[in-house]
Amino acid sequence: MRTAVLLAAAALVSSACEQGLPEVTPELGERVAQIAEPASAELLRTLVGQLTAALDEGGTSQAMELCSNEAIPLTRMVEAGLEGPLSLKRTSFRYRNPENAPDKADEAALLHFERAIQDQGQAPASYVQRVSTGEIRYYRPLFMGEVCLGCHGDLDTIDPQVRRVLSERYPGDLATGYEAGAFRGLVRVSMPETLVEPGGA
Repeated sequence: MRTAVLLAAAALVSSACEQGLPEVTPELGERVAQIAEPASAELLRTLVGQLTAALDEGGTSQAMELCSNEAIPLTRMVEAGLEGPLSLKRTSFRYRNPENAPDKADEAALLHFERAIQDQGQAPASYVQRVSTGEIRYYRPLFMGEVCLGCHGDLDTIDPQVRRVLSERYPGDLATGYEAGAFRGLVRVSMPETLVEPGGA
């Protein structure tokens, strides 16, 4: 699978070159980050807050129900409350909900982070990617929290009832076998380039 992903990422880079897309300059990256960082932080605050409340109230089973039923609607709710035409998504190679599956541009971004972790021992704080002549994306890394291991840890340690529900709802689940602190995936903030043109924000 990873060979296919590498080829897809290479194809994306080749396509960007063929389109003559200009390089993301440090100045553009800074303008993107000024808009995207607060948006991604708000999404994470909302999701983590709701998850913590569910864990406190009903344990792992209730937290799983929240992630299964409410994570996408909560993402859309946060998105609707943001200034500017921004689009939010969480994505990973090892996704659970197919709605979070990466597209080709996401795959290239995920590989960017994975290579940095492999080569430098840590993930970059963010990554700005020009997808087309009209779309810019900002990515920030997600890491596995201790509280999430009840649903995403080693299958042998996950509660049997939780395992059963996961197998019923997500037969193609890829999101188990994590350890605390492991790279989980990315939060993506997409925006039109016009939003970050000088004088556009």
